Amino acid sequence: MDVKYKVICEEIAKNIREGLYQDTKKLPTEEELIEQFEVSRNTIRKAIDLLTRKGLVIPIQGSGVFLRSVSMDGAINLEDFHGLTQGFGENHVTTKVNSFKLIEADEKLAQVMQCEKGTPVYFIERLRSVAGVPYVVEYSYYNRELIPYLSEEIVKGSIYQYIREELKKSIGFVDRVITAGILNEHDARELGLTPGEPSLISTNRAFLKSGVIFDYSIDIHNYKETKFLKLSNYL
Repeated sequence: MDVKYKVICEEIAKNIREGLYQDTKKLPTEEELIEQFEVSRNTIRKAIDLLTRKGLVIPIQGSGVFLRSVSMDGAINLEDFHGLTQGFGENHVTTKVNSFKLIEADEKLAQVMQCEKGTPVYFIERLRSVAGVPYVVEYSYYNRELIPYLSEEIVKGSIYQYIREELKKSIGFVDRVITAGILNEHDARELGLTPGEPSLISTNRAFLKSGVIFDYSIDIHNYKETKFLKLSNYL
């Protein structure tokens, strides 16, 4: 079960996305949030701190907690990894499954995923498009011992949503490395680009809250369409 302050954070984030606070451009006061959610002041402050780290709000001492005016349209927020489908809100994400099969982890893959050699792993190649435009080719590996069931129907949608809502697994954090590369013939064809053109490559290892890796993926992004957003606070 998710920690209470994280549940509150998600509820407030949903309200922000739906424009609930647009008139005032700020959140209700701590007292109002305490009364609304029936929790302690400390819980509300932890929820607001998480919203701040996600880049959604900015606390101004003596004035309140204001919505952060940052254009996130079309950008992948590196502070808030929920998967492509949820991250793009109303933008329609479609998926073409190029490959879906069960394999055994070889020595190299086992080392990367911190599992035993021979561990059953789901391999998935998907082309994800946003608003009809090819956006990213994803090569993903899911540890079947941790994610016991996937189907082609499931992988056509949001796998992370399925893991959270159907499998009731709590996703802890994602390590992500972003590099530049050159498109090969296959990825260029999928993205509607030319072999040899640049690519943005995101290599990710996703961990459950227990600290084990359940997903290792290499994402080849359309460099003409992809934006990454990193919000930083001066400390």
